[in-house]
Amino acid sequence: MVPILLNLKSNIELNMSTRLSTQANLGTFDHKKERMAVMRSNMELLLLQSTIIGATVGLISSVLSLIPSSGPLLGLLQFGQQSVLLLAAGLGCTLLGSAIIGVLICITVSVSHVLSIDPDNIGTPLASSFGDMSTLLILSLVTSLLITQMHTLWPLLMVLVALALMALLFRVVQQNEHMAHHISEGWIPLLYAAATSSIAGIIVEKCADRYPAMPALVPVMNGIGGNIGTVFASRLSTSLHRASRRNPLAFSASEHNLVMCILLFINLPVQLGFLAVHRAVDTSMQVTLLFVLVYVAATIIHGLAMLLLGRLACTFLWSKGYDPDDYVNPFITGTGDMLGTVLLAIVFLLV
Repeated sequence: MVPILLNLKSNIELNMSTRLSTQANLGTFDHKKERMAVMRSNMELLLLQSTIIGATVGLISSVLSLIPSSGPLLGLLQFGQQSVLLLAAGLGCTLLGSAIIGVLICITVSVSHVLSIDPDNIGTPLASSFGDMSTLLILSLVTSLLITQMHTLWPLLMVLVALALMALLFRVVQQNEHMAHHISEGWIPLLYAAATSSIAGIIVEKCADRYPAMPALVPVMNGIGGNIGTVFASRLSTSLHRASRRNPLAFSASEHNLVMCILLFINLPVQLGFLAVHRAVDTSMQVTLLFVLVYVAATIIHGLAMLLLGRLACTFLWSKGYDPDDYVNPFITGTGDMLGTVLLAIVFLLV
């Protein structure tokens, strides 16, 4: 339940961040009334998507609990209680977590706009890092609370309230002519990201016994590479929207080539810094010159792949009439998780 929930929830928050960053750079945030309307409508969409994800993950977890294991099969009553508990945990975690991160994204984009800082450079990394951390914390708190109330009606009441809120949010978003189309858009990339990230998790699990130091480096490799990819995609999406509304010449290929190079070079010292910190904390890890060289090569390949994927995906989807803000981030994070994990496994295999 946890890996899928983290991935889906993180990606809808990334999509919200890129949408708001695009609107801020297009001038929508210049006027308070328009700014508040855009933030409110995006929060409504985010909460709707989070309830759908929470309910879906809860249902999937309930079905998986029916798969026979070494223990006895669940009875009907026990299965019902467990299903309600899983639904309540999924819905409660996604709703509360997305509400917190959504407000944080709104504040970040607004403050960045006021300070004349490009929110494309800040929003997605912030949503990604704080999103995963807050989700794990909230999920642990919600489940701990719900377990104590498992044999009461509180979990069921929580599920019913969340589903009623989902129906209300669906109606509100559907009535918004600017946001209604987002309800049905972007789900295929989200499913792709969930699937590829799950495969990456299986690879890590298989390699953990043979390479004990590998799991600690997976979030570093995948996280940093994914962040530079989503930052670049967010900037590129903004440029495409700006060029379509104002001036076709506003899209500068040479400028984006320079941004790609800068982001790729930023990736290297950050990766090496985390590697040094990990080596200092875990003295049992053998970090030789050969390991560093192979690791650096892997990070370059990973970072370059994420940047190229972001560029190709944005331009291709835009040419087909799709908004990159709704589609690109899940492709980058999903592909980045799987590619980064494979590359890291190869690094440990070679050295």
